[in-house]
Amino acid sequence: MKHVVPLACRLLLLVFCSVLGPPAAAQSSSTGSGSLTGTVLDSLTQKPVPFATVVLLPPAPSEKAVAGQSADEQGHFELTKLKAGAYRLRISFVGYGVRTQAVTVTDGRLALGPIRLPTTAQKLGEAVVVGQKPLMEVRPDRLVYNADQDVTNAGGTAQDVLRKAPLLAIDGDDNVTMRGNSNFKVLINNKPSPTLAANLKEALKSIPADQIKSVEVITTPPAKYDGEGTAGIINIVLKKGAKQGLNGTVGANAGNRGSNGNGSLNFRQGKFNFTSSLNGG
Repeated sequence: MKHVVPLACRLLLLVFCSVLGPPAAAQSSSTGSGSLTGTVLDSLTQKPVPFATVVLLPPAPSEKAVAGQSADEQGHFELTKLKAGAYRLRISFVGYGVRTQAVTVTDGRLALGPIRLPTTAQKLGEAVVVGQKPLMEVRPDRLVYNADQDVTNAGGTAQDVLRKAPLLAIDGDDNVTMRGNSNFKVLINNKPSPTLAANLKEALKSIPADQIKSVEVITTPPAKYDGEGTAGIINIVLKKGAKQGLNGTVGANAGNRGSNGNGSLNFRQGKFNFTSSLNGG
């Protein structure tokens, strides 16, 4: 028996199919068959850049990503299921500049090879740390006055420097005392100086202050010094290369009861040192 479908039913079926559209098998796929591979390298070291960010963008000005991923530990990446066409490949990573290049994807596999990222981090050179000594230092056996750190010593003599050293005093007659005692030894760079021993007052006037690095007031002399019966030791440490050339001083004073004059001359070149002084009244 032949069944006849009513006209109204056929019309309803036609409307329903038009709403649903064609069968799924007939629809076109939203992805393509192209792929893109490459390796991200450091432009300087030529080593892989692990976990770099790889993004595929359509032509400018659109910035909507088509595909993207992170490179592996060897800097390798592969973008798959791409439609054929023109794109922009953008690669970035912390510490590197952004690399963007045009690529054309086909229906097959496109191998880009090494892609080198420029470094943006600046490599620091040698770091120099400059420290400044304190004006006064307290050590177990001595007090140190770092004269080269005191700008007020410019233009003065060793006398002016000793006036600022701890435990030392210079009276109106230029006599030096240590803790009120004049029985002490004076050294130059840890060595006895015949010039200072012969006439300390005039010898101190012949040493410019800018040649003195520090003054060490040794209150408890070590065993290598013969410190018996003395108040201590004054060690005048000169700067390296100091006392080179010719220098000297001239002084005079006058009064109702008398007048006097003095002068000193010092010359040093290498290990040779000549010192002279003259006094009259």
